[in-house]
Amino acid sequence: MGLLQGKVTIITGASKGLGKALARRFAREGSSVVLAGRSYDLLKDVCSEILATGGEGHPVRMDVMDPESINAAIHETVERFGKIDVLINNAGIPMVSPSEDLTYENWKKTIDTNLTGVFICCQMVAKQMIDRKTAGCIINISSTFGKSPVPQRAAYCSSKAAVDMLTRVLAAEWADKKIRVNAIAPGYLNTEFIQQLEQQGKLGIESLKKRIPQRRIGNPDEITGLAVYMAGDEATYMTGSAVYIDGGWTAYGFT
Repeated sequence: MGLLQGKVTIITGASKGLGKALARRFAREGSSVVLAGRSYDLLKDVCSEILATGGEGHPVRMDVMDPESINAAIHETVERFGKIDVLINNAGIPMVSPSEDLTYENWKKTIDTNLTGVFICCQMVAKQMIDRKTAGCIINISSTFGKSPVPQRAAYCSSKAAVDMLTRVLAAEWADKKIRVNAIAPGYLNTEFIQQLEQQGKLGIESLKKRIPQRRIGNPDEITGLAVYMAGDEATYMTGSAVYIDGGWTAYGFT
């Protein structure tokens, strides 16, 4: 039996990258996994992989910028599995632009996706947990950029810093309702997210490695173990924490 046997987990942005790695790991640990996102065909592919290895996965269409879409996905999850034990807010978008050129539309899109979408998902899932009087766990995927300011990332850094504060507020507010809220703040990971920025000429991987004390980019699978711990029964006294997994990035004070 896995560490998450019998639990039901929703993971947003689960079609690729860290979300995909989380979905695979949670399924291996015995959780029924609902993979939520806009790329339905990709979600189905990940679910097929999970089913082929004996896990349980179910894809649902969800756009975190659309509250009605979020509500429908949550309703579908409860209808199928009867409950929600864990929510992982992983969906997010990058935004790299000189601040003087950052458009209102791109600012708003970043905040709506990376912050407002996280709050709405937290709120709607928490209502389900509260109504059913069941303990629950919410894990928000933040970023080292929520703590470390980086030029040309005003919208992204602001959104992730706000996610860290949102995590602490909700943890304090919902503790007496037995809902734990924590955040994981990864550093640079070898995902499509980073590869896209490199292809666009907005990121140099080799120069980036020199800034990271471990001198390497992380792997999504190196994040999943902490998520399993946070969601499991051994972390019942853990809430309101934001944990950085970044190869030493935030510990290193020089550029």
